Amino acid sequence: MDHKLINLIKLNLIYKKKKFKYKTNKKNTNLIKLLILLNIVKYIKKNNKFTYFYVNNFYKTNFIKNLYTPSKKIFLKNEIIKKLTIKKKWIFLVSTNKGLLTNFEAIKKNLGGVLLIKISNG
Repeated sequence: MDHKLINLIKLNLIYKKKKFKYKTNKKNTNLIKLLILLNIVKYIKKNNKFTYFYVNNFYKTNFIKNLYTPSKKIFLKNEIIKKLTIKKKWIFLVSTNKGLLTNFEAIKKNLGGVLLIKISNG
């Protein structure tokens, strides 16, 4: 998992920049699709080596929290994901053995995994 992309998005939200470029690979294409699905990234343009991202600025910096680092992994069971989804207004991105999923998809598929990103929904 490439957590550098998530940190770049957070930095662009802090400095209120709309566009940035990043060298992408096949590993983080699922993450990019989920970021577009969650409306964090508006759209992308692909060039030869780089991909240009356009970030939605309506998110504040404290809405997106990157909880994943290779040395600090937070494992969540499906029951805990259900409890946190009901109690809190958060959307999680969870890395499972079936790929990257949101917390709603993980509940439907009855899966747990490593917590990557926590996004406040309200």
